[in-house]
Parts: sequence; C-alpha cells; structure tokens
Amino acid sequence: MFRRFVFATSLLLAARVSLAAGPVGGPVNMISTDIMVPAAGRGPGAAGSFWVTDLWIRCPGGGDATLEFHSLDSPSAAPLATATVHMNQPVVYLADVIKTAFGMDSGFGNIRIRSTQPATATLRLYSPGGGGSYGFAFMGMPASMSMGSSSMMGGDDAHRMYIQGLLPQPQARVNVMVMNTGSQPIQGTVEVLDADGSAPATGPVALRFSIQPYSGHQFNNVLSGVHSRFSDDMGLQLRIKMDDQMQGAMMALATVTDNVTNDGYLIMGSMMDTGTMTMMGEQ
Repeated sequence: MFRRFVFATSLLLAARVSLAAGPVGGPVNMISTDIMVPAAGRGPGAAGSFWVTDLWIRCPGGGDATLEFHSLDSPSAAPLATATVHMNQPVVYLADVIKTAFGMDSGFGNIRIRSTQPATATLRLYSPGGGGSYGFAFMGMPASMSMGSSSMMGGDDAHRMYIQGLLPQPQARVNVMVMNTGSQPIQGTVEVLDADGSAPATGPVALRFSIQPYSGHQFNNVLSGVHSRFSDDMGLQLRIKMDDQMQGAMMALATVTDNVTNDGYLIMGSMMDTGTMTMMGEQ
C-alpha cells in the first residue's frame, strides 16, 4: 500500500510573518490541544522499503493525550484505531506507534492528537536501509493552522495553497497529500500550473479530492507526463484549494523523491494572501 503512499516526510514549518508590517513578528506557537500529524505509516513500500513510525509527545502540563488513527481515504469520520497516552513525564516516546499504540500491523494515514493540556508532537517516518535507516522527522501541526474555503465564488489567494520547488520526471516523482483537519467533509482540487500560473504545455491538470473528516488523500506522480512551456520543466507548481463556500479545513503537502537514490524532501503548501501578504498561521 505504501506504493501509493511513498510519503517519507519532513515538515517545513511556516514562520509567522507579516511582510506588510515589515519585521518578523516571531515564531508561531506550535503548542495546542488539537494536533494533526500527517503521513504516519507502517508497512512495505517502494524499492524494498518497510516504513515504521515513531512518535514523541511533549506535554509539560501532564494529563492524558488521546490518539486517533484516521486511514487514508477513510469512508467516515470514525478513527480506525484509538489509544490513550498518560503523560506521566514531560516527553513520552512511542516507538513503532502504529504497532505498539494502535495494535496494527500495517496502515497509512493521519494521527490526530487531542490532549487535556497543551502539547506538541514530533513524528519520525523511516525505513531500514544501507546498514542503518533513512527517512524524515517532522512536527505535528496545530489544527488552528489549517486553511478554510473562500466565502465568495471564484475564490482568492487567501484561500489557496501553492507549492513550488518541484523536480520533474524522469528525475523525481512528486506526490501530493491533502489532509482534512476538521469535522466536516471537504472537496476541492489540486491543479498543476506552469511557472507563469497558466496551464502547462501538455494541457490543464485538475485532480479532484473528496475527503472525510481527519482523513487524507494522496495523489501520486502528479507531474508524470506534464511538461512546461519553458525549457527545463523546473517551474511547474501546484495550487490546492477547497471548493468555494464550503465548511471545513485542510492542509496540503508534497514530497519529491529522487527516482534513482530515493532521496526525498517535503514542501508544505503555503497559504499566502497576495493582498495582505500574510502567511498561514498569521491572524
């Protein structure tokens, strides 16, 4: 299944910035009682990999943390498995969390963390290889950093996410994951755009998604067969948005994986309002 979910991931966290105001306003406070940790998984993948997920939860105030596992393309809002973690020390480490906490031999999706006291979470997704292991670590995102839909028909840049920095085929494969971080179903579109924001030379690409609460959907190899009107295809970009006037919230990520070495990196969708010049997380 991880062939559909080659999503070895690290999050690039957005700084809380207001360019219109001039100086940086300081980092976003990532502590929350409702955290979404995307791209958790356990099971076989491409090129002989076997993915495992470790999870760290930091909660200095103690209390309990409820973990919910929501599989990709879940048919409902109900979690596939749940677990309760007693925060009897400031940092709790859960090795192979899919197996040890949820009792599952395999599965890929999102972990939602609801805690009685504000907390943060860090996830490591890795596979044995090369005499050691390879993979990524990234931080869970507060649900409050999600993006909603536009209240007007036609949308606006305050309610669209963009992803640049992609490597084209045959050098690399690009996968996109959209996560529903709210309690309402969402629908929307992932578009592949050329460097100037128009359709690529090979024609428009619009990928529709429909996702149940707290679940996610992955699109694989979104740049396969897509070519730019510019010579090197390096300016191809993604635009992700929910349908207008829809309830709910989302986040989006893309992974870029080298087709030869399996070296990879992740790019988080940036939600920038070109009118006010504020980024995701800015209030």
